[in-house]
Amino acid sequence: MDMVITESQQNWRDLARDFAKRKLEPATEWLEGEQFWDNATKLADHGFLGLTLPEEYGGMNLNLFDALLIIEELCRVCPTSGRHAYHASMGIASFINHLGNEEQKKRYLPLVTSGKLFVSLGMSEPEAGSAATDITTTAVEDGKHYRLNGSKVFISDAHLADLFVVYARFGNTGRTSDIGAILVERGTPGFTIGPNEENMSGEIQCALYFEDAMVPKENVLVTENAFKKLMGVYNGVRLGFLSQTLGITQAAFDRTIEHVNQRKQFGKEIAEFQGVQWMVSDMYVQLETARTILYRAGEAASDNKPDKNAVSVAKIFVAEAAQKITDTCIQLHGGYGFSKQYPLEWYYRCVRAASIAGGTLQVHKNMLASSVLDRKISQRK
Repeated sequence: MDMVITESQQNWRDLARDFAKRKLEPATEWLEGEQFWDNATKLADHGFLGLTLPEEYGGMNLNLFDALLIIEELCRVCPTSGRHAYHASMGIASFINHLGNEEQKKRYLPLVTSGKLFVSLGMSEPEAGSAATDITTTAVEDGKHYRLNGSKVFISDAHLADLFVVYARFGNTGRTSDIGAILVERGTPGFTIGPNEENMSGEIQCALYFEDAMVPKENVLVTENAFKKLMGVYNGVRLGFLSQTLGITQAAFDRTIEHVNQRKQFGKEIAEFQGVQWMVSDMYVQLETARTILYRAGEAASDNKPDKNAVSVAKIFVAEAAQKITDTCIQLHGGYGFSKQYPLEWYYRCVRAASIAGGTLQVHKNMLASSVLDRKISQRK
């Protein structure tokens, strides 16, 4: 029931599915350390890092929709690998691709596509989560450098990253127009990464601290009057995350179909019970609808310029559907679904993040309502 996709797109999808099954071990937890970097090498060797990045930097130069199809397939087998592929494609590396100058692209993107560099995003702050425009981290011009002061929280994969895209205020008017972004390398004097903290899914997140961190001017991505550009790129990041979510949800569904066809109770497979059949049908409808909505958003962004309304619609539906589907998968597995010896509960914990990360569902509903009603609706006092 997929949307009509081209022969080329189907070939990419099949290639990703075949690669994942042959080269990646089915993962039931986030991979760390040697396992992570081993998979990074495999992904790089087969061209899955930098899917949307230019060929001159080692990328595949695919459009965003094609990349979404690939990431979904990778995440069905190994969510860590799929997440890495999206980070290195329409994810955090895309800030450098879309907003960076040629020198920055030449310096960093080949390292991304070869699997030698992981990039993280430093946006959220203690008092600026959904209200991204409330960030207080400052970047003040100081000779040949910018002096950074402030902190970031809940920075995913900061322990893996050697480069960070950091949102900061380059002006002091207090307006959104002050906000820009700068590239900060690990080891920069005055920049420290906090201790590893596990979130609900087991993913590692860290806080970032900037205390008079001196960053060269050549590391600036964009300064003032750039917030719309930054969020335009971030919408691609959101779609990549939703593709990861969809792939994990599909993995849970696949395992559940296998389970209900094999599990026997009262002398027959539980798939023969009407109640189970209805639960399976409901999940399938939700899954296919979520896929169609996400694909439409991806197709609309084939020029790598996502439509913000389409992104919010996809965000709302995919996140809610994923949570419902994985919860039902746990229910159909009974005690096995509740056990940490089986991956169903981990799948649920992974997709739960989609309702929060990248803007909460409530924030996206607010943004969507503002657009549909054609009114600027402030949530502030």
